[in-house]
Amino acid sequence: MTEHIIYSVEGESDELKAAVIGAQATFKFFWRELSWESRRIIKSLDMAAVKMSFAVDDNDPQGPSFENMWVSDIEFDGQSISGVLMNEPRWVTSLKASDAVSLPLAALNDWMYVRDGRVYGGFTVDALREGMSADARDEHDRAWGLDFGEPGTIEVVPAAEGQAPWLLSRNLDSAADRQTLATLEHAEHPMALNMREKVEEGLQEHPHVIRDYDPDGWLLLHREVLAGNYSVVHALLRHGADPLALNAYGQTSVSLASEAGWPRITRLLEGHETDDQVPDKTGGFALWPIGFALVALALGWLYYLVVYPLRSAWAGHSVEVARPWDFVGAIMLLGYGLVSCTGPWYFRWRMRTPQCGGARLLDLLTMLGGFLLAVLLHDQVQRYVIGR
Repeated sequence: MTEHIIYSVEGESDELKAAVIGAQATFKFFWRELSWESRRIIKSLDMAAVKMSFAVDDNDPQGPSFENMWVSDIEFDGQSISGVLMNEPRWVTSLKASDAVSLPLAALNDWMYVRDGRVYGGFTVDALREGMSADARDEHDRAWGLDFGEPGTIEVVPAAEGQAPWLLSRNLDSAADRQTLATLEHAEHPMALNMREKVEEGLQEHPHVIRDYDPDGWLLLHREVLAGNYSVVHALLRHGADPLALNAYGQTSVSLASEAGWPRITRLLEGHETDDQVPDKTGGFALWPIGFALVALALGWLYYLVVYPLRSAWAGHSVEVARPWDFVGAIMLLGYGLVSCTGPWYFRWRMRTPQCGGARLLDLLTMLGGFLLAVLLHDQVQRYVIGR
């Protein structure tokens, strides 16, 4: 999604070609909005459509190679955009209005959605409007019946009530544009914030949705990563979703987030970021004091299991070594204590390992390592005591 392959129509200006690049770079915001629109009982958008470049199947050397047409009822799988053709084609003779179509993402020419009469996106439309006279522009806007804003500026997401609009230049080529885009990439969709508790409740009541693939071979985690829904992704991970599971295209959620252009989600999936704003229903207290207490208890237990019999053997006294399971219990208790003390580091590495059933690979390796260490320690202590 980060590579821009531009299908140009003969005669397109440099301004229109630059507008296409801007539309492709910001398409993820369009798809995030549509991901939430599909959840709304009462729809919020007046219209949502993309403009795609269709190859012309006519051999007329005087005709264009591509025809740009609008498509509605959008579906997106990270590779292709599907929908229903809105225009009656002029050059593409194999299609007609209302036909179902599907094209690769690289064929995207523009996107636009409308809320309360206000246009978001519309990069190529803005380029055309800026080249019009004031009278022609007014006539154009009246014909559409929409508020396109000032020519030369684009909004890609609605601003919060009472907040100034997030304005971008059409070419996205200024430092202010880059800063605004970075801010928007890290910001949550308002519905994601409002539905946090419902998402948590839904995952608790229906845990199968975390691990079950849909008919297209995608996990819910893949869908939410593609849409850039950070808090939903975070909730899925907390409930055991596997960031290294593959979708139908062989992509992990980590690679999908990187390709889609959601850096904050990429860091979350890689274990480099946590979300302190996710509701905590436990009432909340620090875990590290409990961890230190467990470590102290485990060390005392190990002293009794290891040092006490060794000292007794050195003194020439008869001593009986504890059972292997006592050693296993002490080592496991020490492990739980260390994880509780250094949880953030452990869990960052944990999320980067594959999921095996209901556990992470790192959990299984840690438990196996602890078990083997306990058995080895028991055998060494017993061998020394017997040898004395």
